[in-house]
Amino acid sequence: MFPSIVGSTSVYLLPGDPVTNVRLPRMFNAVFERCGIDAVMVPVQVAKRDLAVFVKAAFLARNVRGMAIAPPHKPLLVDLLDGCGLFGRVAGSVNVVRRIANGELEGDLFDGEGLLGALDHYNIPFRGKRVLILGAGVSAAAIGVALAEGGTVNGAEHIAFHDIVAGKAAGVAAQLDAFFDATTVAVDSSDPAGYDLVVNATSLGLKPDDALPVDVARMEPHAALFDILLRNQPTPLVRAARARGLNAQAGFEMLVQQMPHYFEFFGHHDAAHTLRKDADFLRELIYPEAMAGEIRQPLRYHSSSVA
Repeated sequence: MFPSIVGSTSVYLLPGDPVTNVRLPRMFNAVFERCGIDAVMVPVQVAKRDLAVFVKAAFLARNVRGMAIAPPHKPLLVDLLDGCGLFGRVAGSVNVVRRIANGELEGDLFDGEGLLGALDHYNIPFRGKRVLILGAGVSAAAIGVALAEGGTVNGAEHIAFHDIVAGKAAGVAAQLDAFFDATTVAVDSSDPAGYDLVVNATSLGLKPDDALPVDVARMEPHAALFDILLRNQPTPLVRAARARGLNAQAGFEMLVQQMPHYFEFFGHHDAAHTLRKDADFLRELIYPEAMAGEIRQPLRYHSSSVA
């Protein structure tokens, strides 16, 4: 049931362009209702050229408490902020913004935190491992930051980026390599041989006739795959990897695992605690019918898996 909106209701906005397929408003509003929070999230379609004016003007409304940011606006917000968390600074992108007591705007990025939470949810090993990230855009950079931030013990030991755009992967890899201990490199091939984990952070898989971004036949028998896409799941890539007997996961859990971080950031600590205990009601909102059975029985990684 949609929450009642009154004068005391806190408003959270989700600017993007387009916003027709965004899932976060449904998820936020479900949490607000379950936790008895007088708040609502509303998606708003804002063109890139209007973003700076919109953000500054929207926060003049005292009951606008924060924003979650949808594509393509995540990298555009950084220059509008007075402060930014480490992940957002290194990746050059944010997906949440809040106004603090002195009126300044702060932002942060939780894409990477969501990926790590999802990997742990599925028991997929990444600590001390070799990871291949396909793509070098905003999400790929955020994932790389999260994997590298824990050092070579609590994070990945070796992170390779591959992107079809010349120089893009090298730029992201160099930036991360300067900040963290993990070996971070750009590679000119998407060959997954020798990697323990492959992360698809490209858009390949959104269309039925897309080529696979990686040859799953070349993946190691023990390797796992995570495809961050939310639409068209299970994608041909996920299906192909599973057909080989590999542990392959869709991007929904990455979004679910970000939710406690969002609510902590916005000051709703009890709601964050609730989500960490049980977020199945959110999975029921966003998992497609074809994968609904995996909500209660996740396909977790087993070290004994063979291809």
